[in-house]
Amino acid sequence: MTPATIIRDAQEDGVMLAVTPAGTIKAIGAAAAVNRWLSVIRDSKAEIIEALKAAHRWWVIRYADRDPVQVACYPEATHAEIMERHPDAIAAEPFASAPLSVAPSAPLSAEDEAAIRAWLAAIDETDPEAIAGVIERCRQDADARDYFTGQARMRGEPGRDGK
Repeated sequence: MTPATIIRDAQEDGVMLAVTPAGTIKAIGAAAAVNRWLSVIRDSKAEIIEALKAAHRWWVIRYADRDPVQVACYPEATHAEIMERHPDAIAAEPFASAPLSVAPSAPLSAEDEAAIRAWLAAIDETDPEAIAGVIERCRQDADARDYFTGQARMRGEPGRDGK
């Protein structure tokens, strides 16, 4: 099994794996489930730690009560950061490249780009690399554009702040 498979399968069994500040693996979950995974974790400890520490751009977030979602992170995020950002998630797994996307039917308009940039500023996103990544994604992916322009429109509605 690859480290990513071990992490995913353990999560599906109710065991969350994390790297401690001391650089060891912490397995969190019901004792019986943790015990089922201990030997597998020990056998691949170094590789699992490496996988948990590695930052990835693309993640699939899984929930107990709804469909999984795919997220893109600018800048890249580690497993621990993803789980912290999505506290109701039961699992998260990276994938190597952007999900298949549909190209937009028209170029990103200057008005939409300005609205997206204003929304990013309103949510305190100031990292130029992150902003450039969002704008580039909106130029290439219709779903991403719909999401970000929707957030920008929602920010402009009376009584809603888009955060």
